[in-house]
Amino acid sequence: MVGPVKELESRADIAVVVDRFYARAVQDEQIGYLFEGLDLMKHLPVIYDFWENILWRTGAYKGGMMYKHLLLHSRKPLKLEHFQRWLELFTQTIDEHYQGENALAMKQAAYSIARTIYARVSQQNSLPLGVRDTPSETSAKAD
Repeated sequence: MVGPVKELESRADIAVVVDRFYARAVQDEQIGYLFEGLDLMKHLPVIYDFWENILWRTGAYKGGMMYKHLLLHSRKPLKLEHFQRWLELFTQTIDEHYQGENALAMKQAAYSIARTIYARVSQQNSLPLGVRDTPSETSAKAD
């Protein structure tokens, strides 16, 4: 395979990475099931905004990335191997298409984001009480 020849410079470049990553990820044996039920057509532009904001501080992303992953974790527990596989696929996708400072920054940010989310979801009771489906027995007794 020929190495990447293009710098990552635009939202269109971000879309290439994100679209190709998700095409792989949803089919992946290890993490594909985590994306079941996700409306990709609605989700992808949000992810473009997210990465555009990470790379160029555009202010385009207005979502709650951590909150969304905490909710996902409450339905489908996220494990270290899920984050490792996500990083593997994501960085491979970047490397196959782009090189340069922005590609490196995107990979570094991905590592940092994965570490941050994993640290949060791996904690006991990582969801705020109001997010849990049902109150615990101890909080029900306290009422």
